[in-house]
Amino acid sequence: MVIAQIDAVAQAPAAQPAYASAGAFSVHASEAAWRDTVRERDVPVRLYAPTASDKTRTANTRFPVILFSHGLGGNRAAGKLWSEHWASHGYVVVSMQHAGSDESLWKDRVPRDLDKNLKSGMTLGNAGLRVGDVRFVTDEIIRRTAAGEPAFANADPKRLGMSGHSFGAQTTLAVAGQKVGNLGGQSGLDTRIVAAVAFSPNARNKINIARQFGDIRIPLFSITGTEDGSIPGDGARYQDRMLPYENMPPGGKYLAVFDRGDHMVFGGHEMSRQRPETARDRDIQAGVKAATLAFWNATLKQDEFARKWLESGGFNSMLDANDLFASK
Repeated sequence: MVIAQIDAVAQAPAAQPAYASAGAFSVHASEAAWRDTVRERDVPVRLYAPTASDKTRTANTRFPVILFSHGLGGNRAAGKLWSEHWASHGYVVVSMQHAGSDESLWKDRVPRDLDKNLKSGMTLGNAGLRVGDVRFVTDEIIRRTAAGEPAFANADPKRLGMSGHSFGAQTTLAVAGQKVGNLGGQSGLDTRIVAAVAFSPNARNKINIARQFGDIRIPLFSITGTEDGSIPGDGARYQDRMLPYENMPPGGKYLAVFDRGDHMVFGGHEMSRQRPETARDRDIQAGVKAATLAFWNATLKQDEFARKWLESGGFNSMLDANDLFASK
């Protein structure tokens, strides 16, 4: 499939919505560790809850819920940049931490063994545990909402989105309906999830690739960059990160490829810990904030203006000449 280069000066709606700017809600963050007694496994979570002000307070306000899954070696603080942005626009965001493929792979360990330790976490076993974490956390959100728990008092888990970066993107694809390539069965489909965003996805297994992604029917936005290449245990080129989109059926599917975007910028965390932040990083972050918020508004809030903005020139106007955007 060939994706045409975007014309950066494409016509956009006359009134540009401020999708890249913080929303009207204050955001309250809190942390907890939820115990899955069936699997005897703790799932640490960080919750981002929009807090109504006089300006935003309306009767019976209900907020869609978005899950976030970190990459290999990450923790529940991953995706903070995206999570805070979404919450400020009226979403409850729950960021999960996955034991076995989290920061325990490198924290308090010998630095020279970093690559080896990280690769040890990239296993099918951990992929399965992550899918189980998503199911458990979704169950908990539904239970806690029904019980009137304050953090979920205004949550609407029937409008549930899933997102993740790197290994978290693989987790996202799995629960969205990706099949195990050489087995033919679903790897972790959760039909409660109605839309998804995958940051730095990958088609690691090229066997029956069209079959792998052919049953992903929900709206899904894939996001990558031209320097989003290999990480330990991954072996990817940025073109590999385009393959899931290219092999999904039409219907609410989107792909953004940001020129000079590397793997770290899509993690949604402070860049200073990895490398100095650049002006290009900030441009990419603004584009990601705007595009993902419009996507969530279109899919979880049924906002037709947001869908048209995303598809008909609004998002294009934010892109550089060498960025790519496609939809089907």
